[in-house]
Amino acid sequence: MPSPLFLFIISVNIMKKKSFNFLISYLLTCAMTTSALASVTIIGTRVIFPASEKEVTVRLDNRGDQPALVQAWIDNGNPNEAVDKINVPFVLLPPVFRMEANKGQTLRIVFTGANLPANKESIFWLNVLDIPPRDKSLANQNQLQMAIRSRIKLFYRPAQFDHAQANEAASGIVWRHGSKSNSLSATNNSSFYVNVSQINAEDSVGHKLVSEKGEMLAPGETKEFSLKGMSNNQIKTTFNYQYLDDFGAARKVESKIIQ
Repeated sequence: MPSPLFLFIISVNIMKKKSFNFLISYLLTCAMTTSALASVTIIGTRVIFPASEKEVTVRLDNRGDQPALVQAWIDNGNPNEAVDKINVPFVLLPPVFRMEANKGQTLRIVFTGANLPANKESIFWLNVLDIPPRDKSLANQNQLQMAIRSRIKLFYRPAQFDHAQANEAASGIVWRHGSKSNSLSATNNSSFYVNVSQINAEDSVGHKLVSEKGEMLAPGETKEFSLKGMSNNQIKTTFNYQYLDDFGAARKVESKIIQ
């Protein structure tokens, strides 16, 4: 599932120190319940934009019991850049709209024809900001409004590439021993972005080793993965890893470390 980022819109008349401390505690509590707060959701965990198409669509659902004001935009990878400063080769329609409770909305992503690499994928990010309505019954009182921002990857894929080639690329990562005993180095020699979600390995005496976190490998990029597990022994040559395909599904690959 996409990971939401938070924008807190606070409407107050006077904020005393006591109220401020309560607010901080409340925000920390809210940060631990993101899934319960997200009413407007993106259907899918990534967007693939084939260069052979002029536009693609993305579906949103408002699963809440209240209408929501939604703003959508695409960025280059900087989540903090002001929307009006972002320059991307796409037009997103509609950029701002109201979603009724328990209704859906289709976003159109239109490519403007910019000159992007023809020999490898390019990555962008789709952002959806869900702004809930103010409670009119509390119009004369201090209110805390919480807007939830969801952000997923958008891959622009040159016309000569397809799903099968993307899977082949993800299965063809070159693995070597890392700089530490409990680490592996991965090199992506393909033209695709590869999302490695998990690594499962063993050391020479059979201790289980699992990757601490997933990583995305850009075309031509090398990254090191740390493995957690009680071991100071060398990692066995054979192991398996999982990557996320075009539909966000995890696929398992048996692999070997190059000596």
